[in-house]
Amino acid sequence: MTVPASSANIGAGFDCLAVALDLPFHLDVDEPRGSSVELDPQHPAAAAFAQAGGSGALFAETSIPPGKGFGFSGSARVAGLAAASLQQSGSIHFPDLLKLSGKLEGHYDNVAASIYGSVTATTGNSVVRLKCPSQLEVLVWIPDSKTSTNASRRHLPSSVSLEVATRALARSSVLVAAIASSDLAAIRECCRDDLHQPTRLATQPDSGLAIESALESGACGAWLSGSGPAVAAFVEQDHVDSVREAFPSSGHSKLLKVAQHGISVS
Repeated sequence: MTVPASSANIGAGFDCLAVALDLPFHLDVDEPRGSSVELDPQHPAAAAFAQAGGSGALFAETSIPPGKGFGFSGSARVAGLAAASLQQSGSIHFPDLLKLSGKLEGHYDNVAASIYGSVTATTGNSVVRLKCPSQLEVLVWIPDSKTSTNASRRHLPSSVSLEVATRALARSSVLVAAIASSDLAAIRECCRDDLHQPTRLATQPDSGLAIESALESGACGAWLSGSGPAVAAFVEQDHVDSVREAFPSSGHSKLLKVAQHGISVS
């Protein structure tokens, strides 16, 4: 089976809004294919597979870089749980898969995008899948450093002011509507965050520079991908080169398609 990567925390959609990316995680049970390697029992996919009652050797191949903010562990856990479900019942029940993978991951935004594809908004109990505007691609900037999601979350504030919360609600609501209606100007206006990015960017200054340079160079929106350190930006094709050239030299860029479909089984 194949599960796409994801970029979460789009704009003010902290822990609820994410986009699936065309970076695949391939998983096979018992029989390897291509250049796949057998997984250690501690691997997120293998641990999820075993916890869900799966049996047999697992083999995986992926182009998702771990520790960068592209939902590596979320994709792996979705794949492991789905493989166990197929092995036991011959089918995958998506609501159960969302619930179990989100519980293992500790949040639901990454796994929702990997399961359903395209752009997803989720509360954990429900998911709404949005069609990403067709003219947008995702240009990512990836530095050499890595970030631990768990360590990063421990430094986030435990509370915010009513003003910050209200502003976040307004931005995230309009952002979802803007994506659904292909309003690129509104996407750009509302793709900003005061909930988690200021804290995380304080220790990742080049990531902050990448966000601002992307916006100044024509991106429709830019955000810290997950907990970082990578940055993702919605970009129209005409602006790809200008945004790419504006990114800091301390990282490299990659142009990705939005994965229109989530988990697939072959």
